[in-house]
Amino acid sequence: MTKIPTNKCQHCFINADAGGFCGQLDGSEISELRNLSRSSTLKRGTAVGSEELLMWPIIAISSGVISMQHLLEDGRKTIAALFLPGDIIDMRGMSPRHSGHLIALSRTEVCRMSPTIFEKIIETNPNAQRIAWNNLRKQTYRAIDHSADLAKKQALEKLASFIFECRRRQRSKVSDNSIHVPVRRVDLAEYLGMQPETVSRCFREMEQRKIIQLMDISNIKILNVPTLRRIANGDKNTKNLRRTNKDHFKVLSYG
Repeated sequence: MTKIPTNKCQHCFINADAGGFCGQLDGSEISELRNLSRSSTLKRGTAVGSEELLMWPIIAISSGVISMQHLLEDGRKTIAALFLPGDIIDMRGMSPRHSGHLIALSRTEVCRMSPTIFEKIIETNPNAQRIAWNNLRKQTYRAIDHSADLAKKQALEKLASFIFECRRRQRSKVSDNSIHVPVRRVDLAEYLGMQPETVSRCFREMEQRKIIQLMDISNIKILNVPTLRRIANGDKNTKNLRRTNKDHFKVLSYG
């Protein structure tokens, strides 16, 4: 970990983005937070140590992806949550036994915020408070949706839901229907409770049905939003639908 230089804060995504936490701070708040915080770069597969979390329990992601993973004794793992640029992870009062392990899924730059200064800013800056609370609220909603997906949805439905999750969360957009998938398929499989080959098969099926177009391994384009939405919502009859005009669908059969 290193002390954060002034120029790094000026170009940091969390500060430059108007919707980011640091984008709500004035010069003195930024300076105070920077002086007592630390930055670090994590390679793929690097875990955030429990001792580090005791001292630096608040982590803001500037770039890359961090996962919350739970590991079983026999080596099996599951990815319970994905944290992307702009997210703030607050681990205060949580033990690894209950929260899991924070592991980078790509080259990731993080800011380990001083909890003392973070709390001071939250108490005195209503805009920063709003961003922090919205961040936590969205994490809670995603956790609820994700648990429902894992419990009830089939493979194709879970992948469709994840595509919409990516669309909601991506910051820089070429268009609403151009989606960047921020994780590798092996990690996506762990997140969705599937096998990697099942993830690939579901991508191919949706492409063959002209619901999406695979631009490359990490980027897709949604071609048919209504049908993808129906799949994500668990509609069993999407194979029996065809487009009749721009805005409506006609049911051919219910099989």
